[in-house]
Amino acid sequence: MAVVNMAARFARMSRNLLVRHPDVPEFDECPDPEIARIEWTIARLPKRTRVVFLMHRFEDLRYDRIAHRIGIGEKAVEREMVRTMRASRKAREDHAREHSK
Repeated sequence: MAVVNMAARFARMSRNLLVRHPDVPEFDECPDPEIARIEWTIARLPKRTRVVFLMHRFEDLRYDRIAHRIGIGEKAVEREMVRTMRASRKAREDHAREHSK
């Protein structure tokens, strides 16, 4: 349940970052295709990677606190965050490439 709530918060945050605030659709509305692709990418990440990302972005936890909570090293947390950033960057690049044709 908590992961679902964090995913919904991530969706809203994504829209706020990519769309001007007055134009941000409600969570139930159909989002921008670019945002939908990023949400889909985050949802498909391995569970530990997704949990690390959501803890860092939505609970504002530092890497050392995340590592302590999950029982992994700080470098592992860092690697998971890098994996997430690469995946989201690739999703945005793929979206841009598809829509530039």
